[in-house]
Amino acid sequence: MKTPFFLTEVAQDWTEPNLASLQLALREAEDATLVRTNALEDPLFDTPNLANVRGVVRWSMVAKHLHVAANNGRFHGITANWVDLGGTHMLELRGKHTSVTACHLLRSDDNPRPSEYRKNCRIQNQVCPWLQGFQQPTPESEPLNLVLAHGGKNGEFAYLRAYTDPDPTVYRLLSKNIMQMPVLLPSIDFETVGEPEVQLNPAATEKESLQKAS
Repeated sequence: MKTPFFLTEVAQDWTEPNLASLQLALREAEDATLVRTNALEDPLFDTPNLANVRGVVRWSMVAKHLHVAANNGRFHGITANWVDLGGTHMLELRGKHTSVTACHLLRSDDNPRPSEYRKNCRIQNQVCPWLQGFQQPTPESEPLNLVLAHGGKNGEFAYLRAYTDPDPTVYRLLSKNIMQMPVLLPSIDFETVGEPEVQLNPAATEKESLQKAS
């Protein structure tokens, strides 16, 4: 089930500028991963396990770059929080209505690997009031848990998804491909230029005055 739609509450958290910041953080993380696992620069990485090593490094780099972006104010209304899963930590991006975690996939039609954390998120989403008629949630309501599914083996992609069913292959698509969004250029401040004031050369003015006096 892959029904494209965008909840009002999700759109409030993940505005176009915030989605653009997601795009930038993912690109920065990918660049950082490739730099740190360059087999030409460091032959010790030149093994059949390079893809696996890059997967671990990418997982760490994506979380770190999203964390830095949130702390630097590149997301409006979004904070970063490390969740202790017992031996490892998951980064959550928290908005007013949503919680987002990142997951790297080889292909866009793949699904996240099963885990107790993602299972619990699916269970919470099943009773999320926003998905039961889209009514306004109460203050005690849990946020809608979203997955930032990203990858690029056969083409760069990143989507926000909500997994809402015991079947881990069932999800609701909440965004277009974030990596194909146009880049938002920063605004440029221009110096205000006034109307030109035409003035006579002082020497010419003095010469004109002498001619009139004579």
